[in-house]
Amino acid sequence: MKLPVVWWCFGFFMLSTMTLAVVQSFSVSILKAMHGVSFEAATLTLTAYMLCGAVGMFVGGFIAARTDNSDRVVAIAMSVAAVLLALCGTGLFGALGTMVVLAGTGFAVGIGGPSRDMMIKKATPQGATGRVYGMVYSGLDVGFAISPILFGGFMDRGWYGATLFGAAAVLLLSVVAAVGVGQRTSRRTAPN
Repeated sequence: MKLPVVWWCFGFFMLSTMTLAVVQSFSVSILKAMHGVSFEAATLTLTAYMLCGAVGMFVGGFIAARTDNSDRVVAIAMSVAAVLLALCGTGLFGALGTMVVLAGTGFAVGIGGPSRDMMIKKATPQGATGRVYGMVYSGLDVGFAISPILFGGFMDRGWYGATLFGAAAVLLLSVVAAVGVGQRTSRRTAPN
């Protein structure tokens, strides 16, 4: 816990999970309110997001196996997802377009998943895997706990587009954390 890179990893998990919590908790309500889609179509979109995320993870596994710069893959995938999520918040695409783009966001996030795990593995000092993973992955729980409090307030005020913009901004902050992890890992492992 004394290593700053562990806290950067924790921050990455917390921030990226906050965005996932917005999609899981509020996307159905946002789609209904912004575009008037049916409950069934909105829940189908959430299902498509999750399925595209699974396909993205599959593809991302091949990418992670072929790259040494896991943090860069994570940063690119999460940046693309943040842009797509922000585009959903604009409402420019209409109902069907927004549903398709939101599903595509899941694919982009999924691609970063395997590289994310490799990034954490590289950042973990030898012999401390269990402690570091326990600490870092608790960021998931913190992110899931904070997100509904913050973004639920947006939803209560009817700021549906702003909720998606906020989730995109938080995802971009997770990109900063991923880059920070990569920089600190390369400094720690660089030969003297």
